[in-house]
Amino acid sequence: MPKATLSRERICAHRGASGVYPENTRVAFDGAASVGAGWIETDIQCLADGELVIFHDAHLGRTAPGSAKVASLSWPDMAGLDIGGWKDVAFALERPLRCEDLIVWQGEGRGRPGIVWEVKCDDDPAAVNAAVMAVTQRLADIGDHRCIVSSFSRDVLVALKSQLPAIPMALIAEALPEDGVAFCQKHGLDGMHLDGHQVTHDAARAVLDANLALRCYTINDLVEAQRLVDLGVSMIMTDFPERFLDDH
Repeated sequence: MPKATLSRERICAHRGASGVYPENTRVAFDGAASVGAGWIETDIQCLADGELVIFHDAHLGRTAPGSAKVASLSWPDMAGLDIGGWKDVAFALERPLRCEDLIVWQGEGRGRPGIVWEVKCDDDPAAVNAAVMAVTQRLADIGDHRCIVSSFSRDVLVALKSQLPAIPMALIAEALPEDGVAFCQKHGLDGMHLDGHQVTHDAARAVLDANLALRCYTINDLVEAQRLVDLGVSMIMTDFPERFLDDH
């Protein structure tokens, strides 16, 4: 498959280079940067003390020891957890990062990837308010930090857009919701992040004809990626960025 259409800027490493490295860890983000990914995608959720931890699951247990609900923990509870050993003993020293740690990481090297922040949040108003306050505090006046904010939570996106109007924001869904385009237009969102395997020609046209960006997850097959690029998708989120950028 020709790689000319799959430029560095089109490739986003899903939770870092998570096919090879443990997801959402420094080593996974380093791996994505080293193969030339233009973007990384990661998950942030608000802890009980207002810290924003980079972690996907709502509960411990899959990638970290324990079973507690992440939102019920404080940063000291999370900071020492092994979040790499589940992938391989070689990664057992990997520890959780906070939002600001990844912002610092981005600025440490020339050409480091942009960051797609996925805000994880319960639907209750208190959780939404806490997440919005925490994200706003860290991303307001952040200088030339290159990022996109995304979420499945419409309440989070509406509130964040009013606080951070200059930052591109996107609604995440699986298949295109019937009201997805109208919601994005009404609230000034930049685009939609959809499950690439469910994106049809008609869905792509509906998004793109509304002047919204269409970015797709989680695509690890080059043929499927090319299908989406041909439909006008501007970003492919993948666990294996090296498959697309091995000649970078």
